Amino acid sequence: MKIKSLSRSAATLQEPGSNTSKLPRNLDPAQHPFERAREYTRALNATKLERMFAAPFVAQLGNGHVDGVYCLAKDPVSLERLASGSGDGVVKVWDLATRDEIWHAPAHENIVKGMCWTSDRKLLSCAADKTIKLFDPYGSASETPPLATYFGHSAFTGVSHHESHPSFAASSSVISVYDLSRPSSTPSQTLHWPTSTDTITSLAFNRTETSILGSTATDRSIVLYDLRTSSPVTKVILTLASNAISWNPMEAFNFAVANEDHNIYIFDMRKLDRALNVLKDHVAAVMDVEFSPTGEGLVSASYDRTVRLWDPSKGHSRDIYHTKRMQR
Repeated sequence: MKIKSLSRSAATLQEPGSNTSKLPRNLDPAQHPFERAREYTRALNATKLERMFAAPFVAQLGNGHVDGVYCLAKDPVSLERLASGSGDGVVKVWDLATRDEIWHAPAHENIVKGMCWTSDRKLLSCAADKTIKLFDPYGSASETPPLATYFGHSAFTGVSHHESHPSFAASSSVISVYDLSRPSSTPSQTLHWPTSTDTITSLAFNRTETSILGSTATDRSIVLYDLRTSSPVTKVILTLASNAISWNPMEAFNFAVANEDHNIYIFDMRKLDRALNVLKDHVAAVMDVEFSPTGEGLVSASYDRTVRLWDPSKGHSRDIYHTKRMQR
C-alpha cells in the first residue's frame, strides 16, 4: 500500500513581505454554532477588564468615621473642603487635596441627617436629636462648642441655607425657617401644606430664584414654597416617595428628585403635570441626587450600591461606579 503525504512550505501561507503565517479558517456558520455566545463573552470580559484597570477609586479620607456616613456637604467657596456627618453624631471637615481630617466635633447625640454651609463659611448640622447646631470649623479648634443651637419639636431630616440671605430652612414635620442674625429657637417662618401631616424628608433652596424652596415628603409629594408669601405654591404626587431634591444651578426652573421607584425625575416647576425626563438605570431605590455646578451633569446614589453619572437630557447613565459598603 502506497501512501503519499501532502507537504506544504510555510512560505506559501505567508502574506507577501511578512513572516506571519495565515491561519486557515472555515467561515461556514454551520461549523461555528456558538460564535455569537463566544463573541458576547469576549466583549463582556473586555468591558470588565477595562473597568478594572480604569481604577476609578481615588482615595479614602483619613481614617473615616466610626459609624456610617449619612450626609455630606461641599463648601461652595472651596473645592478642597468637604463636611461629613455620621450615625454617632460626629461632624468632620476634610481637606480633599491631602485627604486629611482638619476639624471634627461631637455635634449631636443621634444620627446627623443634614448639613449645609452658610455664606460666611460656617457649618450647619441637624440631627434626629431635634437640634440644629452652628459651627465655625475654620475659626475654632476641634470639639469646640457650637456658636448657636436651635431646638425643634421633632427630629430634623434636612437643612438648606438661603443663597443670599442669612437664613436657613430645616425640615421635620414642617419646614422651619430661621434667621441667623438673631439666634433663637423660634423660627421666623413655618411652612407646610395645609392638609398634610407627613414627615418632610428633604428640602433645597433654588440657587437662582432664591425665594423658592422645594421639598419631598413621605406622603409621596413634592411641594414648592415661596418664602415671599410664606405659603406653598404647588404640589405634585408621585407613585412612590422621593428621597432627595436638587435644583439645576443654570436652569432656574428645573429640578431633579430621587425616587423610590429606582428612577430620577427631572421637572420644570412651571409645569409639574409631567416630567421633562426620566432617568432609568438603577435597580433599587435612588437615595440621593445632585446637579453639577454647570448644570450639564447629574450624579446619583442608590440602594443598589452604585453611583451613576448622567446627562440630564439622556435617559440612561453614562458611567457607573460600584461599592460594596454604600448601603444604609
